[in-house]
Amino acid sequence: MKLKKNGFMGIMLASALMLTPTVMAFADSDEAQESEKLYMIGDVETEAPVKVVIEEGNVGRKAENSVADKYAFESDLLSENPATLFEENSKKVSAALNNLNRRTVTIDRATYEFLTDFMDAYMNVYLTKAMPEFDQYYDLSSKARQESKLLVESFAYQNAAVKSNKVESIDSTLNITEIIPIADGVDEILFYLERTLHTNDGNENGGTWFLAHVADSEDGPKLLKLWIQDYIFEMLQNKITRNYLSKGAKVSKDTLEQDILNDIKANSENNSKGPAVSEDEPEDKAGDSVAITIHYLQKR
Repeated sequence: MKLKKNGFMGIMLASALMLTPTVMAFADSDEAQESEKLYMIGDVETEAPVKVVIEEGNVGRKAENSVADKYAFESDLLSENPATLFEENSKKVSAALNNLNRRTVTIDRATYEFLTDFMDAYMNVYLTKAMPEFDQYYDLSSKARQESKLLVESFAYQNAAVKSNKVESIDSTLNITEIIPIADGVDEILFYLERTLHTNDGNENGGTWFLAHVADSEDGPKLLKLWIQDYIFEMLQNKITRNYLSKGAKVSKDTLEQDILNDIKANSENNSKGPAVSEDEPEDKAGDSVAITIHYLQKR
């Protein structure tokens, strides 16, 4: 497979985010929401620098300890600084983008199919516009993992719920970029999801970077944590922490779903009054920067 690039690096992800001051102000304009994901393809053809080889069996190490154990890299949402997390993980994305060396990434089929199935469920929220249920993909043996799941479910639902048009079908491609073992039986997997939403208003192209901690378990691969490179994801984490976790209040899926619906309704009613300041908004608008993506060769 070959890809078209503009210059040496490839597809440029042009960010056109407006200064949306509240999470749900995105509902004002679906075009503004999608514009940060749009990319432009140049005229020069070159081979992809990353080749992904999908192998049968497990190519990594199986965990000798229980996946229920807490790892040094894990923390609950209240202990995290979302802005710091965004900066650290975005550096990993940048490092991958700036690595122009030809390289091969090997992943076992079980983990590849696990991630593919999960991303299908993630994208399916655009079709259902219903709060998703990701329990089967997570190891939920700790508070940190339960909170991570709720955050991802809420973010997926919010992105789907704010859309005013109807998504009729979806095409997507999972591009594995890097796999780093970070503990026995636990890999940190960086990947880019390209997608096309086929809507009643036409096609919407885009993509998003994800960083997943995936652990081996007796039931197969399981997520411990998923991070998404989107400043709205950071804002949502700020909101959950401020409104619930910092107050010791219980946070549930039903509560978060209703919050999102309330915000959409309030934004719709007040959109003529102009933008309001949100304390959840990142000060540096992390994610407002231009990013460049790379494509991959996959050998089944």
